[in-house]
Amino acid sequence: MNKKVECTVFLDLYELYLEDEVEDETKQWMMKHEETCRYCQNSGKDHEGNPALHEDREKIWGIRVLTMSLYSIFLLLTIWMSIWYLW
Repeated sequence: MNKKVECTVFLDLYELYLEDEVEDETKQWMMKHEETCRYCQNSGKDHEGNPALHEDREKIWGIRVLTMSLYSIFLLLTIWMSIWYLW
């Protein structure tokens, strides 16, 4: 990979790296890349305190909760209707 591609991959995975949701091999590569690349060191620091990213995470979490709640209601309603129909 060339340097530009490496930096793009690093920045794409940076949030997962912060949350420790990458594999060990990827984590080691990212640590090594962060130490050697000045651009990614500065970009990583910019992302850490970015309130827009924090707001996006909260919105996504809210959407996930809403989706799972609706799915659960639908599932319970389906079970109830199946039992009611069989009686």
